[in-house]
Order: sequence, then C-alpha cells, then structure tokens
Amino acid sequence: MKSLVLSFAFLALALPARADDTEHFNRSLKLSAGGTLRLRAFAGHVTISAADGDEVSVDAIRHGSRAWLDRTKLEMYAQGSTVVVRDDESVHSSWWDWSWHHSIGETDFEIKVPRKTNIDVNTFSAPVTVTGVEGSYTLHGFSSRIRLSDAAGSVRAHTFSGTVEIHETRWMDSQTIDVDTFSGNVELRVPGDTRAAVTFSSFSGHLNSVLPLTMHSSSRKEIQAELGGGSNSRLRIKTFSGSLHIDR
Repeated sequence: MKSLVLSFAFLALALPARADDTEHFNRSLKLSAGGTLRLRAFAGHVTISAADGDEVSVDAIRHGSRAWLDRTKLEMYAQGSTVVVRDDESVHSSWWDWSWHHSIGETDFEIKVPRKTNIDVNTFSAPVTVTGVEGSYTLHGFSSRIRLSDAAGSVRAHTFSGTVEIHETRWMDSQTIDVDTFSGNVELRVPGDTRAAVTFSSFSGHLNSVLPLTMHSSSRKEIQAELGGGSNSRLRIKTFSGSLHIDR
C-alpha cells in the first residue's frame, strides 16, 4: 500500500502546472430522461449541471503541449441509453503511461444533461461538481474532490484523498449513500426528516451529526446508528483518517 501511495503521489506531481496550447470541443447528443452520462477523464475540472431538454451538451477546453494535443483525442458517442465521453482513453493503455511516457495535458468540462440522468464519472485528479441532477450517481477519483449539490438519488462515491460533499434535497425510501475514502472528509447534508441506517467505519476519523442519531453499537473502528428512526435507506461511510459530518 505504501509503495502504491508513493507511486500515485509521484504521478500527481507529474501533472502539468500550466498548458502550452488549447483546443475547444463542443458537441451535443440526444439522451432520453433516465439515461446515463458516462465520463472518463484524467485531469482538469468537471462541471455537470441539469438543464431542460433531451440532450447532453459538452463544452470542453483541452490544455496541454502541442505534442499531447496532436496525439490524443476526446471522444463522444451514444451507446444505447448511455452517452459516453472519453478523454484520451483510446490512445494510452494506462494512466501510468500518460504521466511517465508522454507530455500530458488536462481537460476542463462544462456538461449539461437532462434533469433526470444517471451519472457515472471516473477521474484521476479532476475535481467533479454535479448540480441539480436527479438519478443515481457512481463517482470514482483518486485525488478528486467530489461535490454533489441539489442532488436527488442514490450515491456511490470513491476517492483516495479528495473531499466528498453531498447535498441531497429530497430523500426517498430505499435510498443509499455509499462513500469510501482514505484521507478525504465527507460532508453530508440531507433533509431534516431523513430516515436511514448509518454505518461509519474509520481508523482515526470522527463522526459529527447535527441531526439526532440513535446509537446501536460503537467501537474504536465502527459506529452503527439510526438517523430519524431508521428505514430501508442506508448511509455507509468508510474512511481511514477522514471524518464524517452530517447536517441538514
């Protein structure tokens, strides 16, 4: 684990501090309500927001050396009920190759999606912000900060060192929030009448809740409790050193 962490730390340091050239990508594809946006990106920034209509609209700026821009590409295509956006994944076999064998760059995404869209995002160091989208969320990153604002739907998020912030505006029966981090803190805001079983597992992190919790069990590494009396819904937060804060 230690060698893996050091390897990724060196990889993060290898990311470019500034770009030499830029390219602009702008494209839209139809996506019916309830479909999925699947984004694969490496570095930069990702901003996704809900909009009226039935299209996924991508406005992206790619920053990098001329050599990197010439040998890489950004792809966008429909695959059934999914719109796929892949930043350079078809060119290099791994993210490790990106950093050590090529001059790399980064891409800043501004993406509009139909309000009812499932979100599936995988990044390395790109911070991710999603606003106003109703659907399920699957989000993975390494050093990526993840922020969900005005969300409505179940969440599965994983990041190594990035903070995870989730603001749920509505809470539904059988809804789940499942977050796994190493050193990132988790900030969770839910409606005041939220009912859910809560599991918080951490080696050195702390749990703080503005909303009342009914404790079931507590040990050095895990707390099990109920929020609002409990229900079929579930909050599961697992960290190594990150803390959890629950608010309304």
